[in-house]
Amino acid sequence: MCPRTRSIRTLSVIFLLILGLMVIPGGAIAVSASESTDESVRFADAQRIEQQGDFVKRTLVLNNTDEARLQIASAEGDFSATVSATDGSGDGAVTVVFDTRNANDPDAAFRTADANDTISVLTRPSATAPETLPTGRYNVIASAGQTRIADRLWIEPPSVRGSAACSVPATQQPDTIDCTDRSREGGSPVVAVGDDAVVQYRVSGLESSVQRPAPGTRSVFARNASTGAHTTHVVQWSPQADVRTSQTLRVNYREGRSPSLHSSRLIDHIGIDTDADGEIDRSLRTAVNRYQVTSTGGLTVAFDEPISVADNETLLFEYHVVNPRTEGVTDASVSFGGETVHSSLEYAPSGLGNVGPGVDLRVESSEMDLISPQTVFDVAYDAETDTLNVVADSTRLETGTYNVTAVIDTDIHADGDRVVLTEAFTVAEPSVDNLSATMAGTKLNVSAQTNLAPQTKMDIDLTMSQEGTTYFSRCLTTVGQNGVVACDFTPPRTGTANVSISYNDTVVAGPKEIEIESNVTTRG
Repeated sequence: MCPRTRSIRTLSVIFLLILGLMVIPGGAIAVSASESTDESVRFADAQRIEQQGDFVKRTLVLNNTDEARLQIASAEGDFSATVSATDGSGDGAVTVVFDTRNANDPDAAFRTADANDTISVLTRPSATAPETLPTGRYNVIASAGQTRIADRLWIEPPSVRGSAACSVPATQQPDTIDCTDRSREGGSPVVAVGDDAVVQYRVSGLESSVQRPAPGTRSVFARNASTGAHTTHVVQWSPQADVRTSQTLRVNYREGRSPSLHSSRLIDHIGIDTDADGEIDRSLRTAVNRYQVTSTGGLTVAFDEPISVADNETLLFEYHVVNPRTEGVTDASVSFGGETVHSSLEYAPSGLGNVGPGVDLRVESSEMDLISPQTVFDVAYDAETDTLNVVADSTRLETGTYNVTAVIDTDIHADGDRVVLTEAFTVAEPSVDNLSATMAGTKLNVSAQTNLAPQTKMDIDLTMSQEGTTYFSRCLTTVGQNGVVACDFTPPRTGTANVSISYNDTVVAGPKEIEIESNVTTRG
């Protein structure tokens, strides 16, 4: 064979190798494509970086097939799991969700974002694989027919970047807010009644732990669900409809994982929350005639006379227990007035919080004794910004200062440190102060200071009457970041005028009489 022929064949082999290693849109690489096929799959998104404890989400776009395989494997070869994803919705795509907190249990770790799609586990990690996916680089491989594409995934340790609190208008979505950009000077924020209080904890890796419904929103929850813990359980029961009346309240646990009840010191709090703020407004402690504890985990509270609970009220009952020493999930039921609701509690060696496994929310206030804080404080985790958002409707809180603490267990945070972050805010009645007017040339600037949240919509009115004619001008404005609300007017003349500020069609400042003179500052 002549050298020229060998060179041509060598170039042909190199060309074929280049064809066999093609770059696929989205950063993935085709690792095998020996010949064309009608069945194919591709990634809809680019390479991803996730934190331990968050969800990995990869969308597979299918062509001429409704099924594809997805494998996640470590670069070192010590972890591998494969699933088969089927498009049941017919939209040509399947989004696979992988929970990095349950990596050693693929049945619990893998699911589809669309309930119409399905997933089945094909291969599992070794029995020695850790529960939480270790940090490092992973290969993510999708295949359908003869198409096989690979992408990369980096798992990083979770981070703690601090916390902040602020107020927002009740009409504004808190997940669009960054409290660090809205902080005012002078310490903790003041939240005007009617606004929402927002506390943000910037901690990544909580997506798996903070899921709905949170334990603290269920009809029965534990203050501390650690196995063997001396703690309290809380019942929060409301009728499904109408008013329910009964002389007995019954709580039952499934035998085998029922707590031990302190018969000598049982009741901590019992009463009725009449305004949905998580606090007892009508105590029933003196109405309790007796209570009975059974060996199978049953508890009956008998009252002196029948008690009525309306459908807009909540019966709150907190009692002392010792949790079972066996971990796992147990059923609990609450019966009152012929109506029974069911709940579940999960016990584990590490502390399980009222927000989710290893995450606890604590609210302290000298103004309120919150038996069920999540009645008022809504908790949600934003995985895109790695932020735990706690939002409270201030109309359901008494005026005063509230300390809100997020506690994250050492088993949840990968560096082994217990994370405790506290923010405070003060609820106060709305106020508008320091109304002033300044004339600069032909412009009149009217301003005031308010504790209403930034971006709150307000109206400033200027009225002038002279020789039987009235001049009226309204300026629509919003509260600034510094709490100042202001508008500029062009008065038709000098003289006496009135200024006022309205919020929600109600005058909250003024009318104040001012004297408009050129280049003179006047204050009401």
